[in-house]
Amino acid sequence: MSSNNDQKKNWQSDVEKALNVVTIILTILLIICISLETFEDKLSQGRSIYLTIQFWICGYFLLDFLILFLLAKNRRRFFWRYFVVIFLSIPYLYIFEYFSIDFSHEVTYLLRFVPVLRGGAALVVLTRIVVRNSITSLFISYIVIFFALIYSQTLIFYIFEVGVNKQVKNYYDVLWWAAMMVTTVGSDIIAQTPIGKVSATTLAVIGMTTFPIFTVYITSVIQRMNQADEKVPVAQEDN
Repeated sequence: MSSNNDQKKNWQSDVEKALNVVTIILTILLIICISLETFEDKLSQGRSIYLTIQFWICGYFLLDFLILFLLAKNRRRFFWRYFVVIFLSIPYLYIFEYFSIDFSHEVTYLLRFVPVLRGGAALVVLTRIVVRNSITSLFISYIVIFFALIYSQTLIFYIFEVGVNKQVKNYYDVLWWAAMMVTTVGSDIIAQTPIGKVSATTLAVIGMTTFPIFTVYITSVIQRMNQADEKVPVAQEDN
């Protein structure tokens, strides 16, 4: 009986891993589409291919949630714990275009990043399943999300500042600006638009809250190594 339960748990765990891996891959595809249309300036030229891709990927996200909900041992607890995922899986841009609901260029562009947050949630869940050490799994999640947030902020800053801010001539200028802002050193590139100012503040907050995590993790690793070294001599003396 116990072996059957173990097999069922292993099967459910494998399904959950596979679903989260696919979710992360599709999220990367969304980021690639956003990047290409940003750099090629195709954001306002009629119907973008991103809307179609987003629609089908968000459809998978909703199906993924449904499958995990059905596999959950406590479905009520699962729903209330992860119901936010539903709002991150809705293809808002596709729905707004279908019903001819118009928003400003700023809002429309920022809504492109909503489904990307679904990939961040999948990454956290996947690392918890794959990596046994909870501290290491959280550290890996923080690292990936850290760089993903920085990259998304560079895209947002670039699309809103280029052509408005004389200091922003190309994307490489934005990369330099992001590196200086996230390390809280400060950059000589000053944001001119409201969204650009929000991005600058966001990067500063990310830097101040994330870098201490590196210190905590390294300290934890060193402590574990010291504890392991202390146990070795004791074991040798007992022999």
